[in-house]
Amino acid sequence: MNRTIIDCNANLGSWPFRRTSYNTPEDLLERIGRVGITQAWVTSLDAVVLKNVAAANAPLAEAVAEHDALRAVGTVNPSWPQWERDVAECAELGMIGVRVNPNYQAWLPTDPIFGELLSAAGPLGLFVELTVRMTDERHHHPLMMVPPVALGGLLDLCARHQETTIMVANANNAQVLGVARDAAGPLPERLYFEMSHIESVGGVQAVADQIGVEHLLFGTHAPYYYPEAATLKVFDECDFSEAELEALTHGNAEGLLAAR
Repeated sequence: MNRTIIDCNANLGSWPFRRTSYNTPEDLLERIGRVGITQAWVTSLDAVVLKNVAAANAPLAEAVAEHDALRAVGTVNPSWPQWERDVAECAELGMIGVRVNPNYQAWLPTDPIFGELLSAAGPLGLFVELTVRMTDERHHHPLMMVPPVALGGLLDLCARHQETTIMVANANNAQVLGVARDAAGPLPERLYFEMSHIESVGGVQAVADQIGVEHLLFGTHAPYYYPEAATLKVFDECDFSEAELEALTHGNAEGLLAAR
């Protein structure tokens, strides 16, 4: 069966602590296409460890410009001078969102600067991707152990910045379910989680049952992770209805973009 699948969490470029294959636009598209993925939202791996992360945004936009199946997500550091200019540049470059890596940028989501970023991004039509980790902490270089981002305070941020969509990337089962417990009811309409780091057999469905499938986005974290890992989680380990599959594989992502 032909199906539209949007990968909301893919990457281009190099990671300093591990060799990444298929990290160019052409190679990534060929690789994810093997498992039926038809579109990918991509960020820059290089930007994560750059001091001036915004230096990677224009090259990323240029790299995807000739590929309709790729959409660029820029990287911004709100603790960096004139970060507002970097957010505006992402919008001017036609990017769909901006990513932040608080644990690599030495700030916390509860710091006032994150709220300022949310206020700046929403009116420009950019969603904000809050990346919890870049890889499992057990795989970190021993001299660069970077703890995951804590998600306490996330619901308060959503309440104060209802005009901005937040996508949480690379959160594991416990972190996603922790936010659901704190909510004690429906999650904020514009809060999404992508599923690349949700583990255990049937884990994606278990999380969807708790938070609502409408808050879950398909993601692979390619090329760091094999795209087959994501498709197996969804199509082999779960028993979603056709409507739920439509939402998870592309409907939610399309709705997110339409609501920016």
